[in-house]
Amino acid sequence: MPKIIEMTVSLKVPDTTAITALQTLHKIGFKKITDVKRSDYYKFSVEGSEEKFRDTISKADIIVNANKHSFEFLIKKDNTIKILVKNIKDDGSGLLSTLKNRLGFSSIKKIEKGVLWSLAIDADEKEAGKIAENAAKDLLVNEHYQEFVIL
Repeated sequence: MPKIIEMTVSLKVPDTTAITALQTLHKIGFKKITDVKRSDYYKFSVEGSEEKFRDTISKADIIVNANKHSFEFLIKKDNTIKILVKNIKDDGSGLLSTLKNRLGFSSIKKIEKGVLWSLAIDADEKEAGKIAENAAKDLLVNEHYQEFVIL
């Protein structure tokens, strides 16, 4: 039975894309959003040892560059609203092929990839959810080729 392993990869240095997104959200009226963070999101379906896979995948340069990225295997539970954005027609086959055929990750059966946005919003939970959904639709997602889910 394949195991599901989720991984987020973030920049160690300030993320100019997230900073620009925050500034733009403020300019278009989302003043209650106080902070924006962005991470690459990976969901692996793997066979075999979970610990061995975590150790080796965290050293794969095409996912984690040790000089500029930090990584986690859990999505942090905090006071932010998380929005996962995925490309609709991206089945992960390109990355899967590279990891399996070139880097020897034969235990991977399936990969999902996306961008995980974390929004700190100065509002109660219900209002924050609506603000996050509107922010996603207005700026963070291109609905022509992407879909999103609020986690």
